[in-house]
Amino acid sequence: MNVTSVIFKLRELAKEPESNIGLTSKTILDNMHLVANFNISKVAQITYTSPATITRFCQKYLNLSGFSELKTLIRVYLIEEQLNSDPKTHTKKNEFNYDEITNAINLTDSLIDVDEVDKIVEAIFKTKTVCIVSQDSSISYIASDLYEKMSLIGIPPIVIKQQETLDYYSKISDENWLFIVISHFGENISVKKMIEQIHNNGSFVALVSMNNSTAFSKVADCWIKYAPTDQDPLQKIKYSSMFSLLYVTQVLFTSIVKKDKKRFEKISKILKIN
Repeated sequence: MNVTSVIFKLRELAKEPESNIGLTSKTILDNMHLVANFNISKVAQITYTSPATITRFCQKYLNLSGFSELKTLIRVYLIEEQLNSDPKTHTKKNEFNYDEITNAINLTDSLIDVDEVDKIVEAIFKTKTVCIVSQDSSISYIASDLYEKMSLIGIPPIVIKQQETLDYYSKISDENWLFIVISHFGENISVKKMIEQIHNNGSFVALVSMNNSTAFSKVADCWIKYAPTDQDPLQKIKYSSMFSLLYVTQVLFTSIVKKDKKRFEKISKILKIN
């Protein structure tokens, strides 16, 4: 579902403020800037519901995969609103953003090595514990998006965003663990050493990063690349990076589903695909 459709649906649902669904919709619409930056627990608090209820709301009433998709669409909507508020510049900016995003996704599509994706999928099916490592706060939404997608099909991963947590798991992991490391540039020396320790423990390390070598790529068992480079330090917050990363997680998700009939049937029922 696109941004316009989601906002329209929320406005329609909000017309019945006496119902729980209507109240939730109105609260989200009235607090879109907060929702775009809150995690699911915070949104549950301001809507007086629970994280599980928010997830069901997104799936049942908005036809989305979960809260992270709603959050991303709201961010896109707010960006579009900001651009549209400047009539002198918004046309050129929109054209530039569209071209930048589509070019980055096309480049990412040509960069993605299906064999590398297959390696991760096969390792996921063989392993007992899956972890998503995202130490960069600017891309934490990617970890959340992948967490929700994998949880939908019965593979709830552990999300590791703090060095202290990563340090703990680096000491107890073994060949039964798989770590998906999402990184723009490769983090600090301490994180690098922890990833090396995880690799030395026999755990499978899958790297998702830009199309250039980092300290992490040397210890990764497989590496999925995406298009933007790190020549510009601000590249990681550009729209092209955001959409390319979201595209990569979607490719990984669909690859898992299409290789497992039971999970395919499960997601078909959730999404009500006939």
